[in-house]
Amino acid sequence: MRLKLISFFLLLFCSQVYVAQERVTTFGIQFKPIIPSELFNTGKQEIIQNNVAFGVTPQLGLSFGMVIRKGMTKNLSLESGINYLTRKFELTIDDQDLNFSETSQFKLVNYEIPVSLLVYIRLSEYIYMNVAGGVALDIYPSDLYSYSSNFQNDVLMYNWIRPSLIANIGWEYRTEKSGYFYLGASYHRPFSHMAKEIIWYNGNKRDERVILNLSGNYITVDVRYFFHEDPEKKKRKVKKSTPSLEKKK
Repeated sequence: MRLKLISFFLLLFCSQVYVAQERVTTFGIQFKPIIPSELFNTGKQEIIQNNVAFGVTPQLGLSFGMVIRKGMTKNLSLESGINYLTRKFELTIDDQDLNFSETSQFKLVNYEIPVSLLVYIRLSEYIYMNVAGGVALDIYPSDLYSYSSNFQNDVLMYNWIRPSLIANIGWEYRTEKSGYFYLGASYHRPFSHMAKEIIWYNGNKRDERVILNLSGNYITVDVRYFFHEDPEKKKRKVKKSTPSLEKKK
């Protein structure tokens, strides 16, 4: 008897979710500048060794790609896609004893496949607010090596594919025929360090080597546009008519 009651409530819940589905699958494009910041451990990393300061500072980067959103209910959507990221960093070596300083720029390229669940709040007839959370797979194609007459910088990826935690907040304006316009912000945090950076300062009769663990955390400003799509039509079940029995004469 208890099993029948549980089955009944599960069927009732599923039917309510199905009725509430918006049945809209939208495709969009997004542009996300990566903003340098000291918030959430996304800023400069520094080590001082024997009066030589080694610093790695994130610079303005860029992420862009495609978004696919599947409407599950009036207030929930599932979102995925693929992004291409270009992340820029500045390496600084400051030798305080010799009053010597050198800077170098380097760039990391990777891909990202996010999956997140969005929750909506309707603010007005056309404006919606959403918060989202999920995970992403970060794909790093290769290591990076750079050098000069005074230093060598090796950035070695711990793994080519790494999982990350993602969170997002944003607002969107939904038109009736022209699609959705979206503005928001995101936070990306890998579950472990992205790469090991080995910096060797071998100029000016120096021989100093330090190791930094690049966190991979970053914050973005999200600009998106979703193309207009009509809701999917419900499939109606056609009842099969049973032939009527002939009346006995």
